[in-house]
Amino acid sequence: MRFRGKASMGGLVLAVALGVTGCATPTLDRGAGERGATHGPDINQQGPDALREGGDLRVPIDSLPPNFNPKHVNGARVVTYQLADAILPSAFLDSADGLPAVNESYFASIEVESTSPQVVRYVIAEDAVWSNGRPLTWQDLRGHWAALNGADTRFEVNNHVGYQDVASVERGASDKEAVLTFAKPFAEWQGLFRPLVPVEVTDTPEAFNKSWINGPTVTSGAFEVAEIDTTAKVVTLRRNESWWGARPRLDRVIFRVLAPAARADELANGGIDLYPIGGDIDLFTRARTMPGVEIRQATERRAGQLTFNGGEGALLSDERLRIAIAQAIDSQAVTDVVVGPIVPGAKAVGNHILPPGYAGYEDNSGALRHHPDAARAALEAQGWVLDGNVRVKDGRPLKLRFVVQATPTGRAVAGVMTEQLAAVGVRAQVEAVPVERFQDTYLQPGNFDIIAFEWTKSPYPISHDRPVFQIPDGAKAGNNFGRVVVPGIQELYDRAIAEFDPEKRDALVNEIDVLAWQHAHHVPLYPESGAYAVRAELANYGARGLGAYGFASAGFMK
Repeated sequence: MRFRGKASMGGLVLAVALGVTGCATPTLDRGAGERGATHGPDINQQGPDALREGGDLRVPIDSLPPNFNPKHVNGARVVTYQLADAILPSAFLDSADGLPAVNESYFASIEVESTSPQVVRYVIAEDAVWSNGRPLTWQDLRGHWAALNGADTRFEVNNHVGYQDVASVERGASDKEAVLTFAKPFAEWQGLFRPLVPVEVTDTPEAFNKSWINGPTVTSGAFEVAEIDTTAKVVTLRRNESWWGARPRLDRVIFRVLAPAARADELANGGIDLYPIGGDIDLFTRARTMPGVEIRQATERRAGQLTFNGGEGALLSDERLRIAIAQAIDSQAVTDVVVGPIVPGAKAVGNHILPPGYAGYEDNSGALRHHPDAARAALEAQGWVLDGNVRVKDGRPLKLRFVVQATPTGRAVAGVMTEQLAAVGVRAQVEAVPVERFQDTYLQPGNFDIIAFEWTKSPYPISHDRPVFQIPDGAKAGNNFGRVVVPGIQELYDRAIAEFDPEKRDALVNEIDVLAWQHAHHVPLYPESGAYAVRAELANYGARGLGAYGFASAGFMK
């Protein structure tokens, strides 16, 4: 089984139909200066000859990461993976249709040599080198595996899945070959080494945990780090003149922390080149009338959801109470408010792991459907008696701290949810917090009763989402920010991750999803709109959909 192009694994799609309605609320259409919906990336695809030489691509971001190592527990952020597209190797890249394809800039071939035991041979491109001049070798893959496989708990890793199933990484016929032998089958093996960090980072726990706190040092990509200004909150990349691949047209890619509320003005004034619209109606409306700007849209792997705090001592650690609260939530009503004005007819997401459009997707929300009458009855049975507008038990009112990001989308979700909870006698105390403090101060430490945010999904849904259901071990909870433990789910994950038959694997994933609903682990809400406001002259960039970011091919029209 040899991979020189697309690997045989289904991609994930958030399938939302775009249309035009007769209501007063503006919707995404195919009007002049705008681009309609696509099933693939909507990026104004152009060949190199159509692009002018030079220019800066200026991208707004929510915040700088506390650690630039994308494999560190504090580095698993959207911005670090954006940076990785430009400055780090990956074994596979997501192609336009969402299927993983071998990244031929770094790997000549990747071959499955046997399945019992599972053995994969990686042949590294001869030209691939790191920014310090050292060739990329099998030792980089071995160091990456050794740091992430969980054997040495001093490495503060965001995800062990897959790496812990590898028995060894050995040198092949040369330093440019790495041979992985698996201790047990791992069906989503193409997700390994995405991205790949150098052995200089994985050599010791100290290096892994701290050497990239202030920024990446040893890199390898079409771009390299020019400057990180922590005061201005700007990361500047410049073209890597030693890059062995096709020469990028852009001089620089500049990532700048910018509040969503300021992005429309900044795009209109020429300070940035695009911004994500998400569910922000104001950003959408502004973009429609902005000269020289078009709206690009593509389905993508991103969805909103609610996480409950089920950790020790938390009010919602009581599963019966958590289930009652979940029954009060109408995900479709949230979807109608947040995404409906931009994507009419958008349906709420009914699966914790697989987004709509994926071949194995099933809407399993019926396992814990919206049922406010059942919620009221359950609360009464648990001793939460209505006292005026709020339920009380043992003199304690049923109040829940509901944390959202201080954005229009966050406030819209909070508004709908507050009404839904109030309808069953639960008071939501909304805290709209700054975006740059959201993850470190609230999400990761479990500083909430309920918290709303968006998950970015992966072409490898099992290995990507397993940390969401991880059993907490002291302060380590993976991505299980609510610390809710679901009995039986780990055993199902063990079976699913070793299952190579896609239909059987999907069936196991849907069993996992049903359990997640039944125990109210978290509640999926809405699919992201996938809409972006983009400077019309920008080519090969915009709404990437299921594909890679593609900084190396981006540029501006002649």
